[in-house]
Amino acid sequence: MDIDIEQKTPLLGGLSPEQFMRRHWQRKPLLVRQALPGIQPPASRAELAQLATSEDVESRLVTQFDDRWALRHGPVAKLPPWSKPRWTLLVQGLDLHVPAARALLERFRFVPEARLDDLMVSYASDGGGVGPHFDSYDVFLIQVAGKRQWRIGRMGVSTTGELRQDVPVKLLTEFNPEQEFVLEPGDMLYLPPGWAHDGIAVGGDCMTASVGFRTPWGRELANELLVRLTEEEEDGHRGDRMYCDPRQEATQAPALIPPALQQFARDAVLKAANAPLALERALGEALTEPKPRVFFDAGRPLRPGEGVRLSPRSRMMYDRAHVFINGESFRAGGRDATLMRRLADRRRLAGAEVARLSEGARELLDQWAEDGWVLAE
Repeated sequence: MDIDIEQKTPLLGGLSPEQFMRRHWQRKPLLVRQALPGIQPPASRAELAQLATSEDVESRLVTQFDDRWALRHGPVAKLPPWSKPRWTLLVQGLDLHVPAARALLERFRFVPEARLDDLMVSYASDGGGVGPHFDSYDVFLIQVAGKRQWRIGRMGVSTTGELRQDVPVKLLTEFNPEQEFVLEPGDMLYLPPGWAHDGIAVGGDCMTASVGFRTPWGRELANELLVRLTEEEEDGHRGDRMYCDPRQEATQAPALIPPALQQFARDAVLKAANAPLALERALGEALTEPKPRVFFDAGRPLRPGEGVRLSPRSRMMYDRAHVFINGESFRAGGRDATLMRRLADRRRLAGAEVARLSEGARELLDQWAEDGWVLAE
């Protein structure tokens, strides 16, 4: 799917993706009435209940019975009665399991893939919600069934951001909303990071889809990259050197770390980070690494003339020198690089495009097909 970032769209209230990113992204909320008119739930409540029973699906059950909050992590073997008010089922990563959820997530690929995370669906019985809270990431809240009342407010204005310590869910100690909306099927609310919000099902049960985004913390990302940067080459410590100290003198402070060793460690880290393309490779591999609960079914090599599409569970990106898929990196250039980048952007290649790949790139694509990373079409 080609993305026209200059084309105005009802999805963004008549703004183009380019205008939305410039005016609202990470800046201010946007309420869009009938962003997706005629929208249908990507899964029924019965299908969500079935998915919640699986260990391969991340789910949570939040209840507020008798004004007492409770949280249960999945698998959730049994849900409260549908007719019982004030409970919510959250199913994370629905796009990995339901094609309609993946199709809905695709609508938001005007945001870089490196930032796009997943589609979560919240089913709430009448009065159900997860309480006033805030997220550290951007979110699009899409009403797909029933009605939900949203109250929102800026951090530092409606709340201090302090959390209650007496409940198992992350609830704000204070929340004085500045705005209030009732969303009906097809309506959408965008919130930047740090906007407190509270959504409650009104007039019966409801279902809301949430498009969430990755927001890595600097230290967490640095930790992951350092691990990848210092991984040994296949043939051992190639280009590495061992610490040595032939001029070390006898010491009366044996517990003191030698300054020379500290400098050696600093130099080793900087050398690993500054190696040509090393940091870029490590970042691409980290960004495409599948989540712990993501698994692939084995496939088969491609037949002549077949096109391919990425598995909904595959994450594929690229930079100027590499192609990345599911935590692995490959160098690519020329026509192969052009076609592989097209596969990453569009998530599919036609049979005629596959036929233009070099023999080596075609063998690589066949291996991805056998691994279930790409699917024949």
